[in-house]
Amino acid sequence: MGKQATIFLIFFYLMKINLASAVASPLNSSTDEHSLLAIKAHITFDPNNILASNWSLGTDFCTWIGVTCSRRRPRVTVLNLFNMSLQGTIAKEIGNLSFLTYLGISNNSFKGVIPDEIGNLRRLRRVKMSYNQLSGEIPRLSFGFLTNLEYLSIQGNHLTGTIPWNIFNISSLQAIGFTGNQLSGTLVTLPNDICYHLSKLEGLYLSNNQLSGDIPTSLFACSQLNILPLSYNNFTGAIPIQMGNFSQLQELYLGSNKLSGENNYFYKS
Repeated sequence: MGKQATIFLIFFYLMKINLASAVASPLNSSTDEHSLLAIKAHITFDPNNILASNWSLGTDFCTWIGVTCSRRRPRVTVLNLFNMSLQGTIAKEIGNLSFLTYLGISNNSFKGVIPDEIGNLRRLRRVKMSYNQLSGEIPRLSFGFLTNLEYLSIQGNHLTGTIPWNIFNISSLQAIGFTGNQLSGTLVTLPNDICYHLSKLEGLYLSNNQLSGDIPTSLFACSQLNILPLSYNNFTGAIPIQMGNFSQLQELYLGSNKLSGENNYFYKS
């Protein structure tokens, strides 16, 4: 092969790569648009006509109500549908919003399960799904993949089953909110201590569930914990004396359990 032919082939190959990159970029952003439209399609009731009138083809999806995109590229970083009176289910396509850092759907009437695909959102920092009608179990593995997660709130739903222990391996977590569900099981069957990885945890909200067993002494290794509601469960046994060593604790709720023993002077109702 001659020198000129070789140069031509190299030039052609480089042009092909650049063309492929140029084509791939809008495909990535269109994935976000298609995912948002799939989310809209799973909304069965939109009384204020917010998504129905605003989320439509022909307009820039980065300008849609509740949607915020990155300044550097047309990729969705925030999806905030808080308190819009929406009804429906959470579309599995939500897992394609790979640049999402904030997911807020609290104070609506979303039903059904939390899709496993939420585990694809590795950039997520804050998840707010509280006060809906979500049911089923918390996905066994999905939340454990969200290693950047700082805030997780799925309070006030109808979730059942046990708490996936891989959630307690996310060292960036500052608040975990599971209050007001129907979660069961115990807190003392972890492969690692419950606070082994949670050095930044400030709030652990577990009230109004069906949790049982002893309150684990390992809980008090969360040195930054300042809010600990455990009331209205089925916890038994004595209140661990280590609770008196909580230097940061400001609010502790243990009422309406089945606790016993001599350490009840730590109790705050």
